[in-house]
Amino acid sequence: MRRNRLLLVFLIHILLLFTVQAKVEFSLELFEELASNINPIPYIKIPEYRKVELENGMVFYLAQEPDLPIIEVVGFIRGGMSQESMEQAGISSLMARLMNTGTKNFSELELSRYKELNGLSFGISSRQDYYYFSADALSYDKEDLFTLIAEVLRNPEFEGDYFNRIIQEQYQAIMQNFYYDSSLLNMYFNSTVYGEHPYGYSDNLGLLITALQNITPADVKNFYQENIDPANIIMAISGDFDLSEMEKLLREKFADWESKGIELKEKRVVDNETNYNRVILVHKPDATHAKMKMGYIFYDQSYEDRVTFTMANLIFGGGDFSSRLMDNLRSSLGYVYGISSAYQLYDSGGLYFITTDVAPEKAYETREAIKAEMLAIKEGKKAISENELFRIVNLYNAFFPRTYKEEITVLADIMYAREILGESDNYINEYIEEYNNLTAAQVQEVFARDTFPERFLTVIVGRKEDILPAFQEQGIEVELVELF
Repeated sequence: MRRNRLLLVFLIHILLLFTVQAKVEFSLELFEELASNINPIPYIKIPEYRKVELENGMVFYLAQEPDLPIIEVVGFIRGGMSQESMEQAGISSLMARLMNTGTKNFSELELSRYKELNGLSFGISSRQDYYYFSADALSYDKEDLFTLIAEVLRNPEFEGDYFNRIIQEQYQAIMQNFYYDSSLLNMYFNSTVYGEHPYGYSDNLGLLITALQNITPADVKNFYQENIDPANIIMAISGDFDLSEMEKLLREKFADWESKGIELKEKRVVDNETNYNRVILVHKPDATHAKMKMGYIFYDQSYEDRVTFTMANLIFGGGDFSSRLMDNLRSSLGYVYGISSAYQLYDSGGLYFITTDVAPEKAYETREAIKAEMLAIKEGKKAISENELFRIVNLYNAFFPRTYKEEITVLADIMYAREILGESDNYINEYIEEYNNLTAAQVQEVFARDTFPERFLTVIVGRKEDILPAFQEQGIEVELVELF
């Protein structure tokens, strides 16, 4: 049984914000121009590659691209934020930053100079279910590039002089977020909907501050030892190199790194029914308008109808200027400045949500209009039409190839599909074929089955005197959070 239907690390951005990934200016004129043409069904060329697997479980995908004298690397390490405890919230992101600051063989200054003198780029960050890293260099600097990657991944130093400085920088950045409406919105929404699951820790500013004050270099070192293992690392490498020489270099740098047989923790997301129809208002006296987020726990990474649901959601609220939500709440009613719907699928549970900037006095009406719009599709009163589906598929066909202009992007997606999701190496074109063969009836059926307007948790950030009266008039209970 095919476990997934192709919403991968890079594709998730296409599904929700594909214009950003394609580096195209987001404008009504552009969408109207593309929608007026019948765009051809794209085909993505899959590069020839060699798969190399070391005895320690580390996996590499190598693809030659001799047109430019560069080497590009994209890698994933299973784990990420999902492995954090509440007492050490944020430690995975802190660890990733420290790993790229200094190592056992390079001080902070030496590592910085090594990158600069050799023209090397390397970055690593923590995500919900994995760490993501990328690197690049000129092809004749490949030895230096993989020396750097091996040094950062294998020999991080957490007790350097920079530890306290980075802690303070992290602390200041978190404190600053208390002043941003969007940060408060995500904090109260995600910490509420996810409860005690680690997926909600990264936005919980208070939890991060408390944890940061108690984390020591020894804590970070222990977290590294318990989470980073070569058997959990996959790496895509594309560029101007000889395949045999590259394989030899990789074995020199990584083959003697012994796996500890680490077993990652798995904690399922719990859908707390007490959040259904719950409304939380975060009073921010200096807010000029209101930010609102509505959502509920969704399916995990095994969701098989993701392609069909993606097309339905783009029609409902995740697509262009003519999505149902945008057309109704912005163009017709004038309640909102902007609105979009999206979903995220993680290993232990996902999330469906709608975000909007709304005129404060219209927050209640907006909440009700969103639910009514979803219900109209769900009950078939305003069923998804073939014309709507054609339009979004047509736009998708126009933007899709722009995401795969670079070979490293294709190769990394292929690697992730095969190694993490168990898909074939032609999954990208299978994905294209699947969404192009959908019917409006199929899209309608899946959206009706998998949307739940009665489950919305609603969090609003704004001035209580502007927002609260409309809810009180309707007898709706609102939990008020006073920030100051």
